[in-house]
Amino acid sequence: MVFLSEALRQQLRPPAEELVFHRGDPEDPRLGELIVRSVEQLERLPDVVLLGIPQDIGVRRNRGRPGAAAAPEAIRRILYRLTPDTGSEAGLEQLCILDLGDLAPEGTSLEEFHALQERCLSELLQQGLCVIVLGGGHDIAFPTAAALSRRGPCGILLFDAHPDVRPYAEGAHSGSAFRQLLEELHFPAHRLALIGLQPFVVARAHRQYLLRRGASICPLAELQRRGMTSVLPELFDRISEQGRLPVYASFDLDALPAAVAPGVSAPSPVGIPAEDMLWAASFLGSQPAVRLLDIAELNPRYDCDQRTARLAAWLIASFLSGRLQCIGAGASEKS
Repeated sequence: MVFLSEALRQQLRPPAEELVFHRGDPEDPRLGELIVRSVEQLERLPDVVLLGIPQDIGVRRNRGRPGAAAAPEAIRRILYRLTPDTGSEAGLEQLCILDLGDLAPEGTSLEEFHALQERCLSELLQQGLCVIVLGGGHDIAFPTAAALSRRGPCGILLFDAHPDVRPYAEGAHSGSAFRQLLEELHFPAHRLALIGLQPFVVARAHRQYLLRRGASICPLAELQRRGMTSVLPELFDRISEQGRLPVYASFDLDALPAAVAPGVSAPSPVGIPAEDMLWAASFLGSQPAVRLLDIAELNPRYDCDQRTARLAAWLIASFLSGRLQCIGAGASEKS
């Protein structure tokens, strides 16, 4: 199985072997022992592919605090230690998960990095794969969205404290991805939904920019009033046309309160409760239309007791748990 061209393979750095956690107990396996880290070791098409984007150039350009370049390794360090047990009969050992490692070209500009990222994701999507992107600053959202939207109509869902529609006259940055999406790719805003925007950190002009174009916004206050289990399915159906269009979902970890996610580029005293985010990840995993998911803005340099990295890993595990439902549904259709 060849999932990437040789030119792109040369830009990948495999996950460090020391990240893999072994208890040496056959009754207590860990995800690091189950996740495949080489295409040659695959026995079938993977259900999910992991790809790390270890750069924070865009955060620096946006005058944020750097450190997100170390996020993919920090996420794997926790993810690989988790057990495959989901609390139900079906466990994550039933999934085939491939970790391609990190896209790590040397000496490239942010724009060149974005071009490589888009090419990489485009090749993976072309083969029908579902990909989880480990960021990195949130500028990763533009090449990720571009890889899916250039293939045809799609929906995009963003969990974030900020809308990331800042101008970018001096170049792309971690706060410009969705403005680029709307202006450069002419993405139809009615298929873009944002959940968790917070007061006092969003410019009125940016919120009005999105509303004028027709994007759906569920601010934090509305989310608190209505609940994630009401808001997310409604918005998902809207942007995906009831699941008929492929979907990209983006989790910016600064959407969470700093008490549970201190290690982010822009921490906040309030945010979406961790339980709601984990439910959202599981829900999205259960939707066959979701083709891309990313985790952005983890900053290990400012993390406390690896709280944020743990939450990022749990978000991925929750998405994978939801994905089991897709596998089960597919098996039922074939039988």
